[in-house]
Amino acid sequence: MKIVFWVFAVLAVVFTIDFVMTNGQSVVFGSWLFPWQIELPVGLAVLCALAAGLVIGGFFSWGSGSRARRRARIAERRVDVLERELGSLVRRAEDAEREAITVALPGPATPGTNTSRSSGPGTGTAAESPGATAGAGRQ
Repeated sequence: MKIVFWVFAVLAVVFTIDFVMTNGQSVVFGSWLFPWQIELPVGLAVLCALAAGLVIGGFFSWGSGSRARRRARIAERRVDVLERELGSLVRRAEDAEREAITVALPGPATPGTNTSRSSGPGTGTAAESPGATAGAGRQ
């Protein structure tokens, strides 16, 4: 693709030089607003007019793209805010998950403590209940 660009660039330069050299007749430019006049070769005058048209067209094109650039800046700011919010939510979810895992897992058992989850009246076996030994002999 670069070769195609350079081929067209070289051809444009060659044709421009040929155009300016071929059209060497002088032309006088003047204005009724200003008291001066300028004499230029026709080829140079045409090239100056083309260059001025390119510059003016570039300014109009740049100006017409201002709305799209503004929308892109607003969208970029919104993306930044949403990415920060997403990062915060991910950190909160990870923290909540770690906390849920910590609560769900029992801590290490210490000697002399009951590690069974069902503690309270009526939850033990018959041998552990206080009235079971007293009435065991009677039937």
